Amino acid sequence: MKVQVSDPDYRFRMQKLNLSKVDSFSSVIDSTLEGYVKAFPSFGNIPPFYMALIDLLYPIDDIRRILGRIDGARKQIVVIAGKTKRQITRTAKTPYMDMKRAEAYGRISSIVNALDEDLRTLSRVRDGFKRLPSIPTSLPTVVIAGYPSVGKSQLIRAISTAKPEVAPYPFTTHDLIVGYFTRGRAKYQLVDTPGLLDRTFEERNIIEKQSILALSLLSDLCIYMLDPTGHCGFPLEPQLKLLDSLVRNLEDMRFIICVNKMDLGQPDLSSIDEAVSRYGDRVVEYITLSALEGEGLEDVLEAMVLNSGLPEVSFELDPAEK
Repeated sequence: MKVQVSDPDYRFRMQKLNLSKVDSFSSVIDSTLEGYVKAFPSFGNIPPFYMALIDLLYPIDDIRRILGRIDGARKQIVVIAGKTKRQITRTAKTPYMDMKRAEAYGRISSIVNALDEDLRTLSRVRDGFKRLPSIPTSLPTVVIAGYPSVGKSQLIRAISTAKPEVAPYPFTTHDLIVGYFTRGRAKYQLVDTPGLLDRTFEERNIIEKQSILALSLLSDLCIYMLDPTGHCGFPLEPQLKLLDSLVRNLEDMRFIICVNKMDLGQPDLSSIDEAVSRYGDRVVEYITLSALEGEGLEDVLEAMVLNSGLPEVSFELDPAEK
């Protein structure tokens, strides 16, 4: 680090030079570390959904400990620099000044080197934050859930602005996908969740846990999609078992049951009818449709609008949305 000072007296010139070097060296590191700490959001001001999602991907307690260590190291560097500058100021011996400056450089460098893994982790966390889905928490929101390949992505693609990948193999959706549609002056938000499998929360992978968080924290209205044809690769029984688990565990959630792929035939729906009757007013609508053929989409949109909590508005499905 290049520092220039001027003084006709050699001793004072060397004193000023060493003081400036220590001050410049420590100040750059201090401001850099402080920037890392201040760049992170205040966890107390983050909506519950994002708090839970961040904690799932990067445990918040771990992040706080890392930020605490970095801030503590920053303060320690300030103390070392202050002590070193006082020692340089109080001596007239230039070799002693050089020695104290070198000692400060060494101690500060050791502190920074010890933070290497923390800084790398923080960098990964920060990059991960940038990839988190941008989901406004103030809009009326409906989440779409169900087993893999039952047609969730196809439905959200047909009725909203979202354009998720649609493919005939399971687990196509690896992230939360958000789409929007408007009716009158109201804007509605749809969240397509990764396919769920029926197992305990602890047994679920990260993708499945994101779905549960979306269900429980983003909305109190869920479109649960069923494929009674078996073309999704899963029989109807475990799909209904998962629905039962969600109804029992998400006590404030209301459900729109959408039976998809009706273009593939007329499957036996008696077990679905039985489940719907058992759940009473927890199921607000029961719709059969074909997301692929566009059949029943108007009914799905109307059910979402009527059960979103906003005043009822009249609408027709725009031709572009069919």
